[in-house]
Amino acid sequence: MTTELGKELRKLRIDEDERLLDMSRRLEKSSAFISAVERGTKSPPSGFEEAVIKTYRLVGDAAEIMRRAADRSRKAFTIEAGSPLARDTAGLMARRMDSLSEDELNSIFQILSKRDEK
Repeated sequence: MTTELGKELRKLRIDEDERLLDMSRRLEKSSAFISAVERGTKSPPSGFEEAVIKTYRLVGDAAEIMRRAADRSRKAFTIEAGSPLARDTAGLMARRMDSLSEDELNSIFQILSKRDEK
């Protein structure tokens, strides 16, 4: 099953007229790794999408589409919280994530999205 990130990586390769091997060389990852991320058998590691964005000089909407695709292709996230309040908030969010309503999640998403606009 191809993930959203896999679809974006393939689209990028087509747009760049590259093969899987070409992309793997540019990203300094094995072609087997890139293929596994595309197929969804391997979750993209933290920072992977930023490496793609930097390597392929993606900006604006293209960069945001890549970030969103990577987020949607992950089942787990690692959060490094720098303060006690940040750790408490992250822990509480992790424990309650699956019990929040769509409206509550949308409210949280909107709050966090506003930070990106500044």
